[in-house]
Formats: sequence, structure tokens, C-alpha cells
Amino acid sequence: AQTVEVGVYPHDPLVATGGEYVFVPCAGDSVLVKVRLSDGYIVGRYNVGNGPSHLVAHPDGTRIYSANSWDGTLGCITVDGVYAGQADSGGWAHAIDIAPDGRWVYVANFLDDTLAVFDAATLQRKALLLTECYPHGLDVSPDGRYVVVTGFASEYLRIYDADKHVQVARVEVGFGSSHTAFMAGNAEQAFVGCSVSDHVACIDLRA
Repeated sequence: AQTVEVGVYPHDPLVATGGEYVFVPCAGDSVLVKVRLSDGYIVGRYNVGNGPSHLVAHPDGTRIYSANSWDGTLGCITVDGVYAGQADSGGWAHAIDIAPDGRWVYVANFLDDTLAVFDAATLQRKALLLTECYPHGLDVSPDGRYVVVTGFASEYLRIYDADKHVQVARVEVGFGSSHTAFMAGNAEQAFVGCSVSDHVACIDLRA
């Protein structure tokens, strides 16, 4: 296996659209590192905020968004490494996802028990919604209708309308819900890993 020394506390890498580069958030150095996949060459190191941990790419392939855990912000750079802004999110900004049409960016704030919703173009925060305790995972349904946010210290997760930014359901799944995977080709069924209960729960978003 090829290894590349990128920095301190590399966390959740993201392969950029096109598959030519990987972006690696290094929380300990508070930088995103851009690595060329063909030869492991480090193209650049970019500041996006304090403690970047999780990343998501805009569907058009032009921008990278970063959940910065240590300063509780959302950061953004272009894929060429140009700083594009930063906005307050909440305590320990953690999980992150983006609407399929690229309009909204969603960030789960692990220590605040909140879901922040941002305009992807302006980084203006449009909503701040309550979640279960310790929201660990955040996933937008493939059809863009719903946002599912888990609660690691709860038996429940919550489901939100992705465009209206309101809660539509609270579902009991078991303790330690962490991450959600949707059925391929089916935006209405999802599986939830519950780390404390040691099981996987299936939820139906139509209910």
C-alpha cells in the first residue's frame, strides 16, 4: 500500500469529483491537504477552519465543504484551493452532507445536539434544529426529500424535511445510532447501525 504523510490527525478523506485528487482533513494541523492520486504528490494545504474532520463536495464539483469540529464552523474552499468562506455552525461540528441539487449544506453539531442548515452558495445559516443527544451521523436521502440525523446517546433518530427545514418524524431505533445507509434505488428505506444495541435497524421513510 502506498502511504502519504499528510499531517496530524487525518480523519475523513474525500475523493474529489473526477477521481483525480483526494482531500484529507487534518484536524491537528487545521488544514485540508490535497493529494494527487496518480503519484501521491501533495498539491497544497489549505486553511478552512480549526479542526476540520468531515468533508462533502458540491455536486457540480467546484467546491469542498468542511465541518470544523474544534471551532464549530462550516468552511468552504474551491477544488483549486481558493478560500470561499466560513460560518458558525455549533459545538463540535461533525457530520456533514449536501442536498443532491447542491442548494443546502447540513451539519450535525455533536455537542450542541443541533442540525444547522446552510445556503451552499452564500454559507448563510438558514435554520438550526434540535436533534437527539450526540448527533453522530447525518444523511440526505437520495431523492433529496429528507435529512436523517442519528443520536448516539438516544434510542431515537430524527427525520427532517430537507427543503422546509422542519422535523417530520422521530423514530425509535435503539441505542447508539451512528450512521445510515439507503437502499440502492430506494430513497424510502434506510438501514441504521446502532452501536450500543448491537443491531441494525431498518426504517421506512414513507411511514
